[in-house]
Amino acid sequence: MKNRMKMKELERATGVNRETVRFYIREGLLPEPERRGRNVAFYDESFIERLELIKELKSKRFLPLSIIKSIVGSKQAPTLSEVQALMELDGHVFEGVPEEYTPEERKLSEVSERTGLSAAEILRMAEIGAIEIETTDGDQWLDDNSLHIVQIWGELRAKGGYKEELGFGPDNLQPYVDFVRWLAREELRMFAHGVAGRVTTEDSARMAESGIDGMNQIIGLMRKATLLRFIAQGNVPTGEEDVGQIRRDGTDD
Repeated sequence: MKNRMKMKELERATGVNRETVRFYIREGLLPEPERRGRNVAFYDESFIERLELIKELKSKRFLPLSIIKSIVGSKQAPTLSEVQALMELDGHVFEGVPEEYTPEERKLSEVSERTGLSAAEILRMAEIGAIEIETTDGDQWLDDNSLHIVQIWGELRAKGGYKEELGFGPDNLQPYVDFVRWLAREELRMFAHGVAGRVTTEDSARMAESGIDGMNQIIGLMRKATLLRFIAQGNVPTGEEDVGQIRRDGTDD
């Protein structure tokens, strides 16, 4: 059984006061402790590790609590060594970009004019998390990655036939946003668990690059094969109940 401690002992072990601990619990950065009564709670050693991780991310990486919550706010929060392994990759993955390459940044108004999409539609893409828009000196800007996403979506709308009158709009991107976020978290969790303390930063960066490229190809092939199988069966999921069945048994019968 894990060692249990009361709040006073947790404060002493971590240097974090009880008001902050309770705030983290309310915000979902820490789980609920074991409660033996209305005013009696016990905290195991995992609280110490998670609080140390939160302090590390706040003080050394200057991450806001909303981002920290996405990292630690789950039942299987990564260890400090696993997070450090991921942080060490920052600036090392995909370094081999040509020196003459300069990332584009464009104003929202320019992107709207270039793609033929309304500013409202582009802003909606940002609202659902498909792209990021930053406001600087009163102007709204899209970075290089967001610009390319909007351009591809604009081409699908203009040339691919995904028109509004057929019911297509930026909200159709929501399932992809949700899936990619889930997939990225799972990939990082598995990757960090495997490399933490076992390989150098250079090797882990090389593994991350090859893994991203390779899995992108595998996902594309698996997606294509699955779509073709569903088409051949003549059955298309129509709601959450159908999708849930697919997740369980891999079929749509």
